[in-house]
Amino acid sequence: MISMTVARQTTFVAAFTMALGCGYDSTTPYSPPTPDPTIQEGLWTSSGSNPAVLRLAPSQLLTTGDRAPATAISTSSADLFDLNGVAFDDDGSMWVTSQNDSTLVAFAPARLSSSGSMEATTVIRSVAGSLSAPTSLAFDDQQALWVANSANGTIVKFDRGQLALGGALVPKVIISELGHPNALAFDAAGSLWASDGQKNKVFSYSRAQLATSGFLDPQVVISSSATSLASPTGIAFDAGGNLWVGNTGNQTVVSFTPAQLAATGTPVPHVVLSSNSGSLSIPTGLAFDSDGSLWVIGGAGALEKFPNASLGATGAPAASVRIGLPGYVIFWSVAFWPKPIGLPLN
Repeated sequence: MISMTVARQTTFVAAFTMALGCGYDSTTPYSPPTPDPTIQEGLWTSSGSNPAVLRLAPSQLLTTGDRAPATAISTSSADLFDLNGVAFDDDGSMWVTSQNDSTLVAFAPARLSSSGSMEATTVIRSVAGSLSAPTSLAFDDQQALWVANSANGTIVKFDRGQLALGGALVPKVIISELGHPNALAFDAAGSLWASDGQKNKVFSYSRAQLATSGFLDPQVVISSSATSLASPTGIAFDAGGNLWVGNTGNQTVVSFTPAQLAATGTPVPHVVLSSNSGSLSIPTGLAFDSDGSLWVIGGAGALEKFPNASLGATGAPAASVRIGLPGYVIFWSVAFWPKPIGLPLN
């Protein structure tokens, strides 16, 4: 990925400065909606080759084997070619970053109910680099959407009012000069964490910092100790506040405790999970289910489950479930619907 040029930065900042509000007051208290009970449950992901949004039903996640997705949705609203992030808002709409064409799309629950070609319910396009090869996204506790732009090194925020409008939108907040942010996750305190696969680090911004645009010094930076962080990509928090990181550079998944995440440094991971019989091949996306099991999607297409009981110590545990998705490759992230209870914000 290339850095944003000075001219592009100037255009982007000027557009942000001149932008008018869309009538939404970000201080308005947020009350989660009642989710639509007809939404299809399961694990969702996006394939960048043979581009589609895919769902595995709960029954398909129980045993090892190849699976034909229970739902497969293609769209003309975005390329969905390359590394695409997926996340659900509280009403069950699924949002997807489309890296190749710098587009953000959403599919309302009704459009996730069956397979086929579906137009996106909402499409957000770039304004002067507001979306620049976006690879990951995460919702905060006010249901504002944060997006990591890997090409120009920014993380941007779109609030609920903007998400309802769609179109070519200037973000409400732009955090700049970050390097190459890959993945995003919120912790229970509302701090936003990001990974950088080129600089081999993960870093965070506090809830207070997230109110301000510009170049901000991260609240905490966790750098690599030896090879503890090797091209880190997917990140996720478990119910205990431990941060888990997928390393595509050495095929490991590592975790850091809340105490290790409290200050900048190079801590040795609390737990290191290594490959077992070909597991953890290109571990790009992580997600915890309601039982505390860790699911890992690999860039080549394998989806693996590591039960909670296998996550307590360093080792090479065997995946209890390993699922293949023939005909689909280039996976980047996974998300569960309904959202698992008891986990930090995602």
